[in-house]
Amino acid sequence: MGNGNQTTRLIIQLGDGGSPTETFAFTCGANTFGITLTNNLGENVVLDCDDPLDVPAAIVRHLESQDTSATISGMVTTEAWPTWRAWSDSGSEKNIKMLLDEPAANNGGHWILPAFLGQLEIGKESSGKVTFTATISGAGQRTWTAAT
Repeated sequence: MGNGNQTTRLIIQLGDGGSPTETFAFTCGANTFGITLTNNLGENVVLDCDDPLDVPAAIVRHLESQDTSATISGMVTTEAWPTWRAWSDSGSEKNIKMLLDEPAANNGGHWILPAFLGQLEIGKESSGKVTFTATISGAGQRTWTAAT
């Protein structure tokens, strides 16, 4: 049994808001990345038209909306801290790039997503290094661009 063509090339980058061309950059110190793509469903109960009293009703589902969220965590670095602190303090929307860094032959590409920083947690244990966990919530439609 094959294991498939596996990848390790997932990263999330923050945009700088530049116009007309936005630049996306890696967060120094980050080492864990997660992406959640959610389809929010609605439902209706539908009776059988030929025998509505004896045939159980069916639930018919439909797509109502889509949502995207992401998490980034790792070590706090003095280089990256000002960017995260400013985003948290401003409460503003920022574009992020969620990148599956593979060539087109391996189905790589990226999503661009307008997003808000929902939560930024920093912590430290004993004399250890300071860590962070960021929870990011989509603020609009994600757009996929396939690798070229």
